[in-house]
Amino acid sequence: MSPVVAGVVIETVPGAAPAVAGALLRVPGLTLQGGDGSCRLAAVIEAGDGTALEELTERLLREDERILGIFPTFVGT
Repeated sequence: MSPVVAGVVIETVPGAAPAVAGALLRVPGLTLQGGDGSCRLAAVIEAGDGTALEELTERLLREDERILGIFPTFVGT
């Protein structure tokens, strides 16, 4: 399978975006691009394939209760 790149918006509980951003800096394959300083972060995720991309986003949602959703803006190979 081909590597996958996805742009995403990460929605957090209000006010949590800066703290979540700090935690996400340690996630391999995830690069932060910006945010609104309150509840939204923009990021690019690179993974080996679509399954790995889905597993990463599910893990982030499961492990950090401050993350409410991860919404794709583009996906490419």
